[in-house]
Amino acid sequence: MDHWWQALDGMARFFWIVAIGASLFQLLLFAGSLFMGHEFDHGGADAHGGSAAEGVKILSVRAITAFLVGFGWCGALLTGSGWSILLTMVLAIIVGAIFMAMIFFIMRLLVSLKADGTLDYWNAVGQSGHVYVTIPAHRSGEGQVEVLFQGRLVTASAITDADEPLAPRTPVLIHSVEGQTTLVVSPAR
Repeated sequence: MDHWWQALDGMARFFWIVAIGASLFQLLLFAGSLFMGHEFDHGGADAHGGSAAEGVKILSVRAITAFLVGFGWCGALLTGSGWSILLTMVLAIIVGAIFMAMIFFIMRLLVSLKADGTLDYWNAVGQSGHVYVTIPAHRSGEGQVEVLFQGRLVTASAITDADEPLAPRTPVLIHSVEGQTTLVVSPAR
């Protein structure tokens, strides 16, 4: 191994150091994500409003590390094949930029897939369900309905404008939301 290293010129050594160093750092980032239960680098995501995917930055630690991995390995392989230094540098920068862009778009995709699990009761509008606890007529009190929305079976408070109380197991249609979580329903026809 020492003989191989001594046979390399200065530029080849530079590329090998970058390739191996960046690859080891990439492995540390990956291991940290696995074992620590969270990301070391959130890609620059902004937690103060807006879409999280929009907060992913191209100049994050992961993206820069990906650039260095692509740059280093491309340069190391091309200098070993006898390519000119100028062409090797240009191609290594292009490959590094491709690696960086791939990591950026993958991180952006992964962040956009994150869900916070918060129920938005407006997503229940237009859905059908059934009465769970009797709903008094003319909005004179609250009952409860069971409705499937956002992939969950939810029991929610409900009111109705119907002339008669809605008994348990009566099929209903959700029309709107009053307040934060009270569904406005009518009998399904």
